[in-house]
Amino acid sequence: MRTKLPFLLSALIVGSTMLSANEAKLPIKKISLFSSGVGYFERGGELQGDAKLTLPFEASAINDALKSLIVYDPATNAPLVSYASDELQKTLSSLKINLFGNPNIASILASLRGAEVEIYAPDKITGKIIGVETKTVFSNDQAGDESFLSLFTNNQIQVIALKEITSYAFTDTQISQDLSRALEIILNSKQNSKDLHIYLPSSKTRAVSIGYVIPAPVWKAAYRLDLTDKKPFFQGWAIVDNAGDTDWKDVELSLVVGRPVSFTQPLYTPYFLNRPVLPLSIAGFAQAQSYESGYKELAMADVAYEVEQEPMMNKRLLSRAANAPLPVSADYDVPKSQSAGEQFVFTLKNPITLERRQSAMFPFAQGNPKARKVSIFTHIPQGQSVNPALGAELTNDLGLKLPAGAISVYDGGSYAGDALIEFWGENEKRFISYGDDLALSGTLSGTSKTIFDSVKISKGVMQVSEKIVDEKIYSLKNSGKTDKNVILEHPFIYGAKLIEPAKYAEKTSSAYRFEFTLPANKELKYTVKEERPSRSGIRIADLQPSAIVAFSTNKNFPSSVKNALKEAAKLMDAIENEKYKLTIAKRALDAKINEQDRVRKNIEAVGNDSIQGKEYIKRLTALDSDIDKAYVTIDELEESVRKANQAFDNYTANLEI
Repeated sequence: MRTKLPFLLSALIVGSTMLSANEAKLPIKKISLFSSGVGYFERGGELQGDAKLTLPFEASAINDALKSLIVYDPATNAPLVSYASDELQKTLSSLKINLFGNPNIASILASLRGAEVEIYAPDKITGKIIGVETKTVFSNDQAGDESFLSLFTNNQIQVIALKEITSYAFTDTQISQDLSRALEIILNSKQNSKDLHIYLPSSKTRAVSIGYVIPAPVWKAAYRLDLTDKKPFFQGWAIVDNAGDTDWKDVELSLVVGRPVSFTQPLYTPYFLNRPVLPLSIAGFAQAQSYESGYKELAMADVAYEVEQEPMMNKRLLSRAANAPLPVSADYDVPKSQSAGEQFVFTLKNPITLERRQSAMFPFAQGNPKARKVSIFTHIPQGQSVNPALGAELTNDLGLKLPAGAISVYDGGSYAGDALIEFWGENEKRFISYGDDLALSGTLSGTSKTIFDSVKISKGVMQVSEKIVDEKIYSLKNSGKTDKNVILEHPFIYGAKLIEPAKYAEKTSSAYRFEFTLPANKELKYTVKEERPSRSGIRIADLQPSAIVAFSTNKNFPSSVKNALKEAAKLMDAIENEKYKLTIAKRALDAKINEQDRVRKNIEAVGNDSIQGKEYIKRLTALDSDIDKAYVTIDELEESVRKANQAFDNYTANLEI
């Protein structure tokens, strides 16, 4: 295993130079504000020799700073970043004097039992603390609690009331130093600022840069569009907020459009894992135990690992990140802009100065994009008259990717309305609307009809294919004095085919867009037809004979299908006839069985030997013979029904048309 001794030595060297390092400052040189709610801040400058930098961060930003801090110092191979952890209780309890929990003077003195203290009460007394006790004392016939300090001094114990002591001093300098440090820690814990201390040991003069990402207000885009002239004028402004406690002076500001992944992690607060508690490995007596049989298994060979010593910093990575975090293009009248991967960066041409807690606006886009005025019908409820939106069709030929924002529209030298636009890619065409066009109106009516297409019979199933034609008629009226460029959005039916008109201008995720010109003082009827298929499958065996007959007379069906259905209807009639005969036979059998029961009861009533009883016996014998014949007839009819069903099933199952 390779040793890490060189790194340990360098760490010791850094530790020895911390106290002797010069306090240095690196001003903010570059800022990149992202639309994801973070900002990249880069500090830079020249340092001489050993240097110590102190960077203050708001408590809400310290985790992001620890996650993203990047340091480039070409003359340092052992930089160190230190900070006070946020474990206040553990830090205070590690000192000789513990001020956690806001203890009173009695509690503090009681916790320092054995320490030597110098007090004035009012004379000077020096001794070691034995303890502090509370006693009940009476004054003016009223009881109250009072604390007393017990000191061991000059081989005797002295008890002094705390209220008589005017000052305290510890002879142990370490206690005094810890008291001062505890007070400083408590003060810092209440502040909203957390400091990172960066130590850069070196003997050279060199250029150093430090970068980090912290939360920052999202920069906001607001646009202006003037449609007055033939050549529209477009301008974009960035609203930037310096919400921190540091002034920005002569800073290169870049504005980034994109949506990078951004998150925070709790890196500042120490994190402890719960570990299991295991019993001590103490030899005792052996326990009796039994063993179950096992099986052989290949044992894993011991694996030796060798740890390579990693360099503390990848200088090439740091150089790239620190020197050029965002690309810059050539100069323009508006900010410099260039793609950075899937993001787009606007870099202001000149450095900016913005004081803390101040905001400012900077132009970041300007040009003359292609634009034309349009009237947009997006939804016309059937039976209602509506006005279209007054808008414009814009094409982003500015060479920029523009973020979402509001657009204030001007026309004819005056304010015309407000519009919204989502992220606008290069060469992408978009529609915006900024009002209602009261000179235009439109209504909608429509019909739907079903047209037979084809029929197919296979294995007893009849499949009928039809076409449903939906027709929408838009009645549009232009009562204005100028021709109108109309954009009509028609919500399409999924699975349907556009029949009329033959083409559309463009298609969105839910609608067709049709474009046409509506002359002044004219009306127009615009028809849109869509055709969608409809298929239904029917088992012929599930149909009633009347339904089969109805299908067999359908004028849209070909003769081969109608003849086949007529034959199926005949076979179905045969089944029904046999079923009817079977039903009649069963009813006759039931009647004879009921008569048989009646005759038996009469015989029991009149007796077997009576004249009337003998007549009933003859009738009973005849009924028995008729019932036997009825059962034979029913069996024959059930067989006929089965054969009729079989004939129908065989016919339809083998029918292919």
